[in-house]
Amino acid sequence: MAEDTAKTTSPTSAELAERPGWLKAPLLRVLASQIVGSALAFGGAGLLTQITGVPVPVIIALLFQGIIAGAIGFFFKLPNWWLPVQIVLPPATGWALLISIPGWVYLGLFVVLVLIYWNSATNRVPLYLTNRQTVDAIADLLPVREGPKFLDLGCGTGSVLFPLAIQRPDAKIVGIESAPLVFLGAWLRLHLSGTSNVRVILDDFWKRDLGAYDVVYAFLSPVPMPPLYHKADREMRKGTLLISNSFIVPGYPPDETINVDDGRKTKLFIWKMGGKPVLQQNGGGEAEEGEEPDNIGDGGQENS
Repeated sequence: MAEDTAKTTSPTSAELAERPGWLKAPLLRVLASQIVGSALAFGGAGLLTQITGVPVPVIIALLFQGIIAGAIGFFFKLPNWWLPVQIVLPPATGWALLISIPGWVYLGLFVVLVLIYWNSATNRVPLYLTNRQTVDAIADLLPVREGPKFLDLGCGTGSVLFPLAIQRPDAKIVGIESAPLVFLGAWLRLHLSGTSNVRVILDDFWKRDLGAYDVVYAFLSPVPMPPLYHKADREMRKGTLLISNSFIVPGYPPDETINVDDGRKTKLFIWKMGGKPVLQQNGGGEAEEGEEPDNIGDGGQENS
């Protein structure tokens, strides 16, 4: 399979500033608040023991560590759901240590969680799965002409890719996933199903150019949507579609909103891109100058 050369064009400094990443990840603020909370709680416990002569139980110190860390996290502007997590984390950790769970269990659990929720730490995107009713609505948005190109940003285990491939066997369907274990699930599903018009790529979608695709779909979170919109606006061709499941782009109202008839009342927000004109193929079937070489749809995969 030919190597995919469609790397993204250079983003502006404003776009880079908008993008989520490790330095903006909530986990760093959680870690910092727990370190400060631990120092204050155990420092205070030691001081109180010196004054009163009565040792402070470790579990009490851990509970106060969590409370202090939760308060610090509030000032760090962490989402509200982090507050109970911050409070419970230290005493729960202490309890787990007391019952003598083998160390390899913690390590194994940590590795599995990292491999599944990799995107949550960097792009602040949890693992969302798209239901079949939403896939049907997406299929209706693909161009009716032969061979449209579809890209799923953060494809997960392929909940969109494979049902869509069945509905549109003529389409060239690509999914990008950066969480290794989740990507492995999609990769295995691809090879077990024998689907010929699907391709899955292990990569960060920020590094990929969107210009070759007719429809780009994203089921992410509120955080990456503004920089994603600007990336799509810069790279996608005139008349192509950016679809967001559930999450809007503040300041950029969608051109169309579709209400999906499903249990969660899904909304698809659709923007019609107004960038470069759509490049056509010449009479010999070769792409015009500037179009990505067509190596999509061979049922392959790529690790980048």
